[in-house]
Amino acid sequence: MGVIGALLLGKWIAAQIVGRTFAYTLAVRKTLWSLTLPQVAETLAAALVAFKTFDPAGQRLIDAGLLNVVLVLMLTTAILGPVLTACFAPSMRVEAGSLRENSPGANHAYLNTSRIPGE
Repeated sequence: MGVIGALLLGKWIAAQIVGRTFAYTLAVRKTLWSLTLPQVAETLAAALVAFKTFDPAGQRLIDAGLLNVVLVLMLTTAILGPVLTACFAPSMRVEAGSLRENSPGANHAYLNTSRIPGE
């Protein structure tokens, strides 16, 4: 549980730093965070290589317990990422609509040319 918690917290902090740096809204920062969560292909490859590799003393680099933790991490993030994205992404659309309506610069080309899919 600690590994999953550290991953979630670390990615949340990174998304907040990047989002605040570029002045993204909270909905965009949440969506950014949820899109970075899934850890599947490269995590599985690295874990399997580490499990099959032995050090000079003949010990595996990671044991079966840690391999199981990595598998649970992959399963959890592969499910949680898309579910959270489905929850957070619609609020980006709401924010984009309110920005266009309430912005005094709504006539600027960069606002008028951006189209939200499905409108």
